[in-house]
Amino acid sequence: MVEVLESSFVVPSEQTPMERMRLSNIDQVAPHKHIGFVYLYEGNQAKDFCSLEILKASLSKTLVLLYPLAGRFVDGEDGRKEINCNAEGCLFVVARSDLTSYNITFEPSPELRKLFIPCADFPGSLSLVATVQVTYLKCGGVVLGISTNHILIDGSSLFYFVQTWARITRGDMANIIPPSFDHNLLRGRSPPRISCHHPEYTTDPPPASFPTCVTNTFKISSEQIRSLKSQSRGVDRSTRISTFSIISGLVWKCYCICQGLAPSTQARLMFNANIRERLCPPLPKTYFGNAVIRKYATSKVSQITCNPVAVVAEIVQAAIDGITDEFVRSFIDYLEVMNMKGRNLRPALDLSESELRIASIARFPVNDADFGWGAPQQLSKAEATGNNVVYVLDEPGNEGGYQLYVSLDPTLMPRFKKAFYKELVSQVIENHGCFSLKSAGYTARL
Repeated sequence: MVEVLESSFVVPSEQTPMERMRLSNIDQVAPHKHIGFVYLYEGNQAKDFCSLEILKASLSKTLVLLYPLAGRFVDGEDGRKEINCNAEGCLFVVARSDLTSYNITFEPSPELRKLFIPCADFPGSLSLVATVQVTYLKCGGVVLGISTNHILIDGSSLFYFVQTWARITRGDMANIIPPSFDHNLLRGRSPPRISCHHPEYTTDPPPASFPTCVTNTFKISSEQIRSLKSQSRGVDRSTRISTFSIISGLVWKCYCICQGLAPSTQARLMFNANIRERLCPPLPKTYFGNAVIRKYATSKVSQITCNPVAVVAEIVQAAIDGITDEFVRSFIDYLEVMNMKGRNLRPALDLSESELRIASIARFPVNDADFGWGAPQQLSKAEATGNNVVYVLDEPGNEGGYQLYVSLDPTLMPRFKKAFYKELVSQVIENHGCFSLKSAGYTARL
């Protein structure tokens, strides 16, 4: 279905610093694996649409600014991961496919990753920092697959890379803000001071494999979010409930319902939090590295399933608000102490039936991936990682709307769907009396 036509390495167009770049404690506990995203561009009459010559030349210029992407991961003398900034280049694959945009399901799956993310299975491939694949479809469209190693790059850093590459391609050099590679900004305190509890990371070895799961897409509009937020009128109105908290409260409630957990069970929701603006002083907006930590929201199942979504969202919001400068510094010190003890930590991603994980890459506009021939029509994570996971993305073409990629055990998905749509319909009927739920395929009226 996909034929590789060319595979090469794109190197920086100018001399770049030849150095060993040390990484932060937070980088060290990030999964040592590539995280992929795919962008779909429908064929159009734009001049030089998806020109390989232009893409390679602009990527070469981008690697001057983001020179660590052209380097290789190595082990330092102390066993910690470093980047050997040697300018060996970024893997660039060109492929073609007999598929069209109409018969590709843009949901995270092993199949999507296999089709459009470069197959870096050669010796030393895990040392690569970034890879790119440009796939030309039968219909004239193009899929751009980008994969970056999580040890250096979180979601914000990845989208900064795409944004910068796109701007250089368009010739929009004036709006490029230089990156910050100062990982010392996240160094531990001396002496370390662990003042908070950090159960989201474990020293247990990772599982050999994850259980079989199925991924479905759910959509939620800005109107539906406003309706769910309106439930907060009956609770503590002094609490500011974010959109992320509302979405998290919704899927957490639906998950606990579909699992049929006992009311007294202690349920946990693990979420990712960007710490760039939570530190004092804040990190630079273009800090290039991992600046995301994981945290739990915890509650009894009865408090989740028997309350409005806005009440559940308040539990999530309280956990988010607990991520202060002191909490983050305590976490960094905790990583430092565990490293000194020779104990390797990793995120606790192998979840039990009472645990759900949610991660958001919303608020990264797809327009930032306009290389000169228009914004992509689709953006998707290439593959879900593990079971009981929800990814939140902006919905292309629907301002203020979101699409949720939900990965669950296949036996749970029908019950989750039922709970999800029931929650949306009942809330909007309560507020407005009529609601057309296109994604569910029916209209509910009083």
